[in-house]
Amino acid sequence: MKFLRRRHAAAGLALVLAAGAIAAPTAPATRPPELPLEQLTMEKLPPADGLRLYLSDPTMPHLVDGRVHVIDGGAMRYLGMLGTGFAGSTTLSRDRKQIFVATTYYSRLQRGTRADVLEVYGSDDLAFQYEIELPARHIQSLPTKPLLGTSEDGRFLFVQNATPATSITVVDLPARKVAGEIAAPGCYGAYPWPGQPRRLSTVCGDGTLATFELDEQGALKSQNVSAPFFDPDQDPVFTHYQLNGTRLSFVSYGGQVYEVDLVGDKPEPHKPWPLLSAAERKKGWRPGGYELFALDPRSGRLFVAMHDKASEGSHKNPASEIWVFDVNTQRRIGRLPGEMALSMALAQGDKPRLFLLSAAENRLVSFDVSGTKLPTRPLARSAPMGETPIYLEMH
Repeated sequence: MKFLRRRHAAAGLALVLAAGAIAAPTAPATRPPELPLEQLTMEKLPPADGLRLYLSDPTMPHLVDGRVHVIDGGAMRYLGMLGTGFAGSTTLSRDRKQIFVATTYYSRLQRGTRADVLEVYGSDDLAFQYEIELPARHIQSLPTKPLLGTSEDGRFLFVQNATPATSITVVDLPARKVAGEIAAPGCYGAYPWPGQPRRLSTVCGDGTLATFELDEQGALKSQNVSAPFFDPDQDPVFTHYQLNGTRLSFVSYGGQVYEVDLVGDKPEPHKPWPLLSAAERKKGWRPGGYELFALDPRSGRLFVAMHDKASEGSHKNPASEIWVFDVNTQRRIGRLPGEMALSMALAQGDKPRLFLLSAAENRLVSFDVSGTKLPTRPLARSAPMGETPIYLEMH
């Protein structure tokens, strides 16, 4: 027993010595030098060309956090992003040097005190410049073209309101203040007149255009209402519009083109013309989408997103095909692949390029439409962009 105790004691001593050897302190390691503090900078964007795109994305899974994605459409390269708050509407200044965002913020993100503002950013670097407080009536909806527009001379900005009563806020941009508000019951959208910097119209629910004349301070001076130019019960128009000189163009749910000349004292409507033959109508072809058509004034080409098997309520369906028309002859001259397009924008100039926003993975798809012969396949496709993008604007 003594022998065993001596063996156990020896073993215990060996373990203690071994543990002591492991725990023995080592020489301190040399401490590496601290890294220099990183200096954050704002990188300027490459100079804008005619192919830069601004893609509005209301981020519908988290609506308080909307964005505008800035994209080089030539290289299909992502350039930058702006926050646009809750249901923001955007447009560029007439000289393309500034980006306007009319939006809403709540003090507790999705609740609390409401604040409506017009934010102004530089288009060269996306840096914030200033803001103007707006009446808390700015419309909260998906962004579309007629919700925000500038007068031809760039002085006034027109903001669509809905509470749900509809009105238009007039912002004096040089003075950085709200100049006034125009009541427009039953009407929707702001359509600035070309050649008349103090005049704008709005489309009304009875098929008429209400037109407002402003004074030099931006207050309402006079107004008039046109005769109906479409039947809202039989063939309502999409609020998206294009201008061809002084001619304002709309497309209807039923596939008609409605044109109104913005000249003289009152709008002058033209006779509507059809996009569809009787056979195509019978097959169920109809226009559809959000920013669903684009117009090239130089070539006279009209690009319209069309879908087949249409039914009541399908007017927002993505495109099965893009139909191309000559507005001078009022005849279709070709078709392009639809690419499931929800919206489109046209880069004009010497080499026109059509950009489609595809509902399939939120990709941008471009077509070279500069030649007399229409292409049969896309020129380029982007990577997926954003979360729920809906509206395009060219620089």
